[in-house]
Amino acid sequence: MLFLILAMLASSVLAMVLKYLNSSSPYGVYFVNYITCALLAFAAMEPKALYNGDLTPCWLGGITGLIYLASLTANGYSIHKNGAILSSVFTRLGVLVPILLSVTLFGERPTLVQGLGVALAVAAAVIMNGLPSKTGASSVAGKVYLLPLILTLLLNGTSDAMSKVFTQLGRRQDDGLFMFYIFLFAGVATLVLLVRERRSLTGRDVLFGVLVGVPNFLSSRLLLAALTQLPAFLVYPSYSVGVILVISVASFFLFRERLNGRQMVAAGMILGALVLLNL
Repeated sequence: MLFLILAMLASSVLAMVLKYLNSSSPYGVYFVNYITCALLAFAAMEPKALYNGDLTPCWLGGITGLIYLASLTANGYSIHKNGAILSSVFTRLGVLVPILLSVTLFGERPTLVQGLGVALAVAAAVIMNGLPSKTGASSVAGKVYLLPLILTLLLNGTSDAMSKVFTQLGRRQDDGLFMFYIFLFAGVATLVLLVRERRSLTGRDVLFGVLVGVPNFLSSRLLLAALTQLPAFLVYPSYSVGVILVISVASFFLFRERLNGRQMVAAGMILGALVLLNL
């Protein structure tokens, strides 16, 4: 449980940094972020070898790294087509993918109470983000583009689920190597996009990239550690709603941002969900 709590805190720091990242072309930040994560992963590896007799960390990490970048791209495209609110809701709903995967493929079975906790966590995440009103259309034309939303849900959920897949297919001594290849492949793919845009890195890219990369690495590594000790149906919803709760509390004390009535209800639901999930 300690690893899960620390992962929540690291991911909350990451979200707070990203909140103040406003860039029309964020690939420079993403690139520095991924390279920072890869360097930290390599520094934490013991032994520092890129191959330990098993190719699983390499090929599965490579696939995961590409999915990481694809999920970011899909989310950005969905925000452009459908707006930030509706896209955020589907991003949160992506937690259903690793939960369903763990239940159907890996034989994890939540109790009835824990199942209610999962349902309450998903509902709380949706309510916290809110839904677009009829007057505030999700896109300029007021039309909902379903394909970008589905891609956002599936890719975000799949990127989260890959850590659980590795806990089943890989060896525990290769956890660090798996993380290294994730960020290495994601960084290389992002570099291709940077070259295509003919953009050079700026000092701001480097600064924000490092600020994003450190908590990004810590949250990913700690989440993987939590998945080796706890069932995925507990880890993923707790992680998702726990981050929302931590950000809400931090925003209140640091920036005096108050929750509205709907968000207060969602916060109460989050607390209830965390209790049910841990019964």
